[in-house]
Amino acid sequence: MNIRSALLATFIIVMGSALAAPAPAAEIKAGTVVNAKNLDQLLGRTFDGMPLSDLIPERFQWQIREKGLTMKLAHTKPHPIDPLLQKAGEKNRTTVSLDRETRKVVGWKAGAPFPDIKLDDPDAGLKVIWNLFYGRPRGDSQSFPNGSAVMISGEKGIEGITRQELTRVFLKGLLRRKGAPTLGTGKIFDKNILVMTAPNIFEGNGLLFYRYDTGETDYLLIYAKDANKVVKWSGDFWMDQVGETDFLGDDLMVFGAYPTWYDDYRILAKKKVLVIANTEHPFWITDAPKGAERYPGFDMKTQPHWNPVDRWEPREVYVIEAKAPMLHPYSRKILYIDTKTWIPYLGEFYAKKGAHWKTTIHGYHAFPIEKEPKGTILWPTWAQIVDFRKNHATILSTDDSIRFNDAIDPALISLNTLKGGREDTEIDVPWSELQAE
Repeated sequence: MNIRSALLATFIIVMGSALAAPAPAAEIKAGTVVNAKNLDQLLGRTFDGMPLSDLIPERFQWQIREKGLTMKLAHTKPHPIDPLLQKAGEKNRTTVSLDRETRKVVGWKAGAPFPDIKLDDPDAGLKVIWNLFYGRPRGDSQSFPNGSAVMISGEKGIEGITRQELTRVFLKGLLRRKGAPTLGTGKIFDKNILVMTAPNIFEGNGLLFYRYDTGETDYLLIYAKDANKVVKWSGDFWMDQVGETDFLGDDLMVFGAYPTWYDDYRILAKKKVLVIANTEHPFWITDAPKGAERYPGFDMKTQPHWNPVDRWEPREVYVIEAKAPMLHPYSRKILYIDTKTWIPYLGEFYAKKGAHWKTTIHGYHAFPIEKEPKGTILWPTWAQIVDFRKNHATILSTDDSIRFNDAIDPALISLNTLKGGREDTEIDVPWSELQAE
C-alpha cells in the first residue's frame, strides 16, 4: 500500500468512528419538569453544563422515584449580597478566630465570622456552621403576623392547620438598629414570642423562647391561656418534637442547634445542587376557601399531598455532615448550605442505626430592605419536613404580611406580653428561673 492509500484508509477509519460515535446528549431546557417518568432518561444529560445526576442528591432522586417529588428546572438567579453584611464579614478576616478547645468564636460582632473557607482546614465544617448561625442575611428583627402549620398524612392529606404569630428580636450581630451590633450584655442571641391564633381551642396559648449565645440550654416558657398558667420547659427543647408537627426544635431552619451542641462537622463536598432559592409561590393565601387552595406552592391533592410545585435552580453549596450527640434522636444530619450567603436549603436526617428518616426542603425569597437599593434579606417563606417512617409531613409557611427590621424593644418580648398582661396567672416556675439574663 502506498502512502496515499494508507492516508486515505486512515481517514476513512477515523471519520467512520466519529460518525458512529453517539452525539453528546442535548442540554435539558429550563422549564423541564423532572419526575418519576423521565428521571432516569434525564440523569445522563446536563443542565447548565452540569450532569443532572450530580445536581440532585441521592435521597432526593429517591423521592422523585418513590414519593412523587417533581423539580421544575430553572437557571440560576443570583441572590443580591447585602453590602452591610458583606462589609461586616470582611472585617472578620483579621479580627475573628476559632477557639479549638471550646469550639466557640472569639472576637465576633457581626457578619459571617469566617468568610474564607478552606477545604483542607480541619475545622472547616465547624466554621461553615458558625457562618450559618451568625452570618446569614436575617435582619435585626422579624415579624410573622400570620404563620401557619399544616399537618399532612401521606395517605389522607391535610389533617389539621394551626395559625400563629411569631415575633423575633436579635440582640447580637445587629447591622441597622440603634445600639448595633449588640444589645444588652451579649448573653442572649435572640428573643422570640409565639402566640397561637387558630383554631379557637388553641387561641391565646403561646411560648417565650430565648436563645443564648453561651451554649447554655435555651430558655423556654409555655403559657396555657385557658388554664391561665405558665410553666418552664424541662429538658432540651432543641431535641424534642415541636407540638404536633414533624419538626424537632433542631430541624427549624434545617439546622436549629447551637453549633457546639453537635459532636462534629465534616465537609463532604463543595458542589452545585438543585435547590429552591427563589420560590415561585412564596406566601400562603389566607382568604382562599379551602385548605389545599391556600397553598398553591404544593400539590396537596395528589398523594402523598406534601410535595412542593416549584422551580429548582443550581446553587453552589457545602455539603456538611453533622454528627449528633448521643442523646439526640438522630445519628447525623446532612446539610446543604450556600457557599456565599450561608443559608441552608436542604437537609437529610438519619436514625441511630443509620437509616434515612426525614428530609426537609426550604423555599427562599429575597426581601429588599426599605430605602436601601442593595440591602437584602434572604429568608424562607415556607419549610417542609417529611417523616418517612410515619408517612407524614408538616409545612410551615407565612403570608405576605412578614416584616423585617422593625425597631422592636427587646423588653416587650417578655412573660408579661406572653400572658397578655394578666395579673392572676399561675406561674409554676421558681422566681430565680424567671430571670433569663
